[in-house]
Amino acid sequence: MTLETVKALSDAELSQVGVWVEDEKKSRAERRKEDAIARIKALAESVGIKVAIGGVRGRPARIKPDAKTLKPATIK
Repeated sequence: MTLETVKALSDAELSQVGVWVEDEKKSRAERRKEDAIARIKALAESVGIKVAIGGVRGRPARIKPDAKTLKPATIK
């Protein structure tokens, strides 16, 4: 695709091309992610390590205790 081709597109066609581009970028990123996970698992398996890769990132949320279950402190 050349710049002249892009300039020749109507506004509607240009918007559609933009949607297709974003979809393709997402698809390629997902494919690269899946390939990387497969390579990691294959490498780990070759040295006898089991790897489980989940979809969760970051630290787990802190669980706040329920105020009803807390016992008041006793002072002696």
